[in-house]
Amino acid sequence: MHTSRTHRLAAVAAAAALAAGAAWAATTAQAAPEGPAAPAVATSATPAPAVAAGGLTPDQRRRADQLVSVFENSTTEIQYGYAENINDGRGVTAGRAGFTTNDGDALKVVRAYTAVSPDNPLARFIPELERLAASGSGDTSGLPEADYIAAWKQAAQDPVFRQVQDDQVDQRYFTPAMNQADQLGLTTALARAELYDASIQHGNGSEYDALPALISRTDAKVGLPSAAGERAWLDAFFDVRIDDLNNPANSSTADEWRKSVDRVECLRRIAATGNYDLEGPFRITAFGSDYTIS
Repeated sequence: MHTSRTHRLAAVAAAAALAAGAAWAATTAQAAPEGPAAPAVATSATPAPAVAAGGLTPDQRRRADQLVSVFENSTTEIQYGYAENINDGRGVTAGRAGFTTNDGDALKVVRAYTAVSPDNPLARFIPELERLAASGSGDTSGLPEADYIAAWKQAAQDPVFRQVQDDQVDQRYFTPAMNQADQLGLTTALARAELYDASIQHGNGSEYDALPALISRTDAKVGLPSAAGERAWLDAFFDVRIDDLNNPANSSTADEWRKSVDRVECLRRIAATGNYDLEGPFRITAFGSDYTIS
């Protein structure tokens, strides 16, 4: 098993602490008068669950990723090679988080990949991706679309490209959403998973449809989670997000977003079962299909 530098330093520190404790105990035993033994202190044999970045355990983060994958690609298995034009005005949507060509989303992924693997099949599309990002255009004829999709699928066979996608998701969607959750004082895995999913679909910018604006409208509706209670706040956030999906400020996404309302209702159904900790495995229904979240 690979041991990180942090784990090695922790092990050294722990060993030093044990040695120091043993030396102190020996000195105390020599100096202390004889008397009744001190009562034993009970300790728990069950370690606390590890917490990953973002306030989720590794199991909770995996389940959150599986939920997002179901909503994005209709499978719990992350789809790094997915790529198609879904005609939502955003050009080609591709990869595990639906990186789009019209807004610089896919461009950032391809640039990051090219920085570590210059001779990759997507590098030649950077100039056109830059043009599309600058203009906000959903036109894909200049890529051309079929070539770009084929290149994305080819690149997805490369573990380096899959890691780049993972890193981009963490940097641009997961971490900003968890920062928002921290500021709000959200503690349940389900609430954090909902902000993560909203971050991926709505983005984290200053637009009316973006996650920060959804949070602001929820706060205006029911107050902060500390006042409303986390479960009541989350239920209000579901309402605000559904309203935005049905009535987005970005009209080019309207038709596609209205079809996606069940991704929010699915999370609301999980809340209705009381599984706010995302304990698994559990079953969900999304867009008429059943899945097991493990």
